[in-house]
Amino acid sequence: MAEFYVVNSLNNKKAVKFNITLRYVVPTNTEGDHKWILEIGTTEPDKNGNKISAKKIYLTNLDNIDEVIESNVNELCKLINWEPFVVDKKAPFINYHSPHDRSINVPILSIIEVIIKDSLPSAGIDLSNMKVIFDNGMQKFDITSAIEIEGDAYEYKLKWAPTRVVYSTYD
Repeated sequence: MAEFYVVNSLNNKKAVKFNITLRYVVPTNTEGDHKWILEIGTTEPDKNGNKISAKKIYLTNLDNIDEVIESNVNELCKLINWEPFVVDKKAPFINYHSPHDRSINVPILSIIEVIIKDSLPSAGIDLSNMKVIFDNGMQKFDITSAIEIEGDAYEYKLKWAPTRVVYSTYD
């Protein structure tokens, strides 16, 4: 058994302890095939003061165990009263951008990268209403649908690789 603590990003004064156990069993009616049993629990009460039942997950392999643990801990955390919450007073900020050159000498096919961060305590960055506009000095283009996004709610990397457009002219 291992123990770990979870802290809500809007209440960094409260840490909730979780226990996790991973063991395997070989059912008697099989030919050596084993199954993994992952159990995750906490002694923290739910929002109504009741005991939170431990999660018991049966696995046939451990290929995606990190995702399984994360999703089940997330479900358990939704049951916990995390109040009082801290007010998120700081806006997200741009931590990095490329190209760094702000002059007009940037090649037309340059890949544009921006890293946006949000410092804790915070609610995280909500990209659901994000709009990315490329302004070349003469015209503005909405490139939101062409942006590649990776990261999490506290740090996102946005990347845009312009495509080469070839035009033909006729005399």
